[in-house]
Amino acid sequence: MNEAQFSRPEPALIKLQAFVVTKTPTIFQLRACVFSRSEDVQTVLSGFGSADIELLSIWNYNPDLFFRIPHLTSQHYHLGQSSDHKITSQLWSHSDNDWIRDSVKECTELMAGSEYEKPRGSILADDMGLGKTLTALMFILATSQSAHLSQRSRLGNSAMASAATLIVCPLATLSNWENEIQMHFQPQTITYCVFHGRNRGEITHDKLISSMVVLTTYEMIGKTGNSSTSLPTIESLNICWFRIVLDEAHMIRNRSATRTQLIQRLDAKFFLCLTGTPLQNRLTDLQSLFQLLKMKPWSEEWIWSNFLIPNINVGSSQAIKSLNRLMDRICLRRTKDVLLNLPPKTERAVVVHLSSDWQKISHELHQTFVQSFGRLRTSADVWNSGEFFRQLKRIRQFCNHPLFAREEIEFDVQWEWNHSAKAVHLIDKLKNSESQGSGSTRPKSVIFSSYVGFLEIIENGLRANSIQSTWLTGKMSISQRDESLAIFRGNTDCNVLLGSIAAAGVGIDLRCAEHVYIMEPSWNPAMEAQAIDRLYRLGQVKPVNVYRYYVHGTLETNIYQIQRRKGELAM
Repeated sequence: MNEAQFSRPEPALIKLQAFVVTKTPTIFQLRACVFSRSEDVQTVLSGFGSADIELLSIWNYNPDLFFRIPHLTSQHYHLGQSSDHKITSQLWSHSDNDWIRDSVKECTELMAGSEYEKPRGSILADDMGLGKTLTALMFILATSQSAHLSQRSRLGNSAMASAATLIVCPLATLSNWENEIQMHFQPQTITYCVFHGRNRGEITHDKLISSMVVLTTYEMIGKTGNSSTSLPTIESLNICWFRIVLDEAHMIRNRSATRTQLIQRLDAKFFLCLTGTPLQNRLTDLQSLFQLLKMKPWSEEWIWSNFLIPNINVGSSQAIKSLNRLMDRICLRRTKDVLLNLPPKTERAVVVHLSSDWQKISHELHQTFVQSFGRLRTSADVWNSGEFFRQLKRIRQFCNHPLFAREEIEFDVQWEWNHSAKAVHLIDKLKNSESQGSGSTRPKSVIFSSYVGFLEIIENGLRANSIQSTWLTGKMSISQRDESLAIFRGNTDCNVLLGSIAAAGVGIDLRCAEHVYIMEPSWNPAMEAQAIDRLYRLGQVKPVNVYRYYVHGTLETNIYQIQRRKGELAM
């Protein structure tokens, strides 16, 4: 950190406490680096008193080298006094990119003048569970002085200049941001307000401008509410924020989505993108982030479609080297393997087999799908995308339970939960877990599925076997979610959480559990990784067991292979 930030001992100690003081019931595993002027080191160290904390002094250590991204630590950068305005030009001129420049005849015109603006932010892509939330809050606190100086320099602009940082997060993580502020920082160290829900209209502009942090959700970016109430949106506030933090920033990976376009229009001096999975499905996921950060020419569609993507897809070492250099310059990523001494994580593929009757119907569904849409793709008939995805979804859900293809079954069936091979295997595993230990020593399990209907079937099986459970889905309100999580974490009789992977797989702390069951493979392996890391994260002290279900000889086998290829791309 810039030594100007430690002109007095007290602020230094406040920042220090924000790193070190936690109220978690687990052992202390949070590592911290505190930078101070040499003459203030003893004062800073004395703030620990008799605390049982191992300290190591490293003299003459450059924080910019430690963090690797200069503008994460340099106050001069935020004041526009840094030479970092040459970042994009130097990167474009690097020898690793000779192959691109030689192919672009118009590069002189394309790269001239304003194209060399300094990027307006960065990507923090630390592995999930390493504390990106706390890191971002520390970053906000450490640069609060810079924010106020920047605010004064921007007075008179058309938009109302603010020193505040706007944090945009999924609804599922909103309460987590509040909890982190309240848990790790002294009262009023980070002042904040929440811009969400119908009462957001009661928040004054003065409150928004004076707060250090404004918390909001992606839903509030473009949501207008009822026309008669004229509820404000983030865009309608006409505020020029000092910084915008995007939590789970991969949510703007689709450049054509309305949400992405609205966020691209927001006015801010800097952006910080938080995501443990910047690359979810394809390389274009990264382009949207670079566009937000003004990383020209890397933010331009032509550089990706004509050069990076086609060359990386064929394994070009030049293209891979260019992308790696680009990511090294704008992205900071640290992994659990490097930073943490976490307990082991064991992953197992659970391959289940359908009964002969259900296997026959599964084969018929697959053959009908292939024949029907194979013919449509080569004929003059109109492609019915809705029917295509409906049948695809039905085939996938049939792997969970034949009930989901009941209209295709000609014989009468009295449906039961145990018609699902997956559910039968799962319930047996959970019964075994329930028999282990008692009270607080009994292991807790999380069950993830993309289909709430299948989770309801599993719940029937749990009830039939006297196993208590609770829920977490996207349709639950914040209070309902918090109540359900409190039951799961604190009730020793409720050791199973049924969660929609889209809702419960993001921004939720489930370290109290040690078993996680992924009930079907996802087209997007990053979604599964996020769900697993709700358990396997900083502060986990128990070994974690992951069980991934798929049905042998079905579409799920193909999805599993696709997952492996996507995983190789992300690496």
